Amino acid sequence: MQTSLNDIILRFFRDDIGGILITGAEGEILYSDEKSAFVQQEKTNWRIACPPPQKGQKNELWDLLRPARGETYMVSTSTFQEGDAALQIHQLIGTSVYMGLYRDMTDYSKTLKDEKEHDGLTGLFNKGKFLQLKQTLFPKLDSIVIFNMDVNNLKRMNDTCGHEAGDRLIKKAAASLHRIEARNVLAFRVGGDEFMAVGLHMSREEAENLRRAWEAGLAELNRQDDGIPCVIACGMAYGEKDYDLEALFRLADERMYEDKKAKKARETTDY
Repeated sequence: MQTSLNDIILRFFRDDIGGILITGAEGEILYSDEKSAFVQQEKTNWRIACPPPQKGQKNELWDLLRPARGETYMVSTSTFQEGDAALQIHQLIGTSVYMGLYRDMTDYSKTLKDEKEHDGLTGLFNKGKFLQLKQTLFPKLDSIVIFNMDVNNLKRMNDTCGHEAGDRLIKKAAASLHRIEARNVLAFRVGGDEFMAVGLHMSREEAENLRRAWEAGLAELNRQDDGIPCVIACGMAYGEKDYDLEALFRLADERMYEDKKAKKARETTDY
């Protein structure tokens, strides 16, 4: 993460506040700091735009113009009582600076959301996102196709070649799913070697084509001689409106295990 929340907050309070002013009941300036002193030294719209003191007034926002520099400040004004006197405190923030801060906070918020929803190793959606969509989106589609996937031989790869090789195997499996991701195709890593892909609003023919596209992409990745062969067992289940979602997930799971047994048998025969 390029910018931490602490960095943003510290920058705001250390550098970005345009200044503090305190004024009296008649608008006279009782206190200014280095960053707000220009209000007394330059022509601005201060006396026209500054709201008059009102008891209980809090965080009224208005714009302060500084023509000499072509700058605009957002001013937050609050009124408070000091004995019988009504005083105002004004916090000045440069508009361009404020927009930059807002952009940084937005980027930070987006980064947090991405980290919360995505698997750190593969970049695919994580299990939490999968479970959320399983409750909210997946039951409400016109049609759905579910691919339940499991990477073969991850433990053997970790034990014989080390966890770095195991991570490369997982990344290759994920890369095959990244190739088919689309607006209506979502891919997830839901466990160590467990993956899911879900197609939304597809015909059965489109679902079959999607599976063939994924298989072709995985085969292409495996033709790259990196010494990490990737075999993935896959079970597919398709349903149209009024489908039983849990039944489809069970069916995809059963078919995945059937495929895993068949592929392991072929590995033994080939060996």
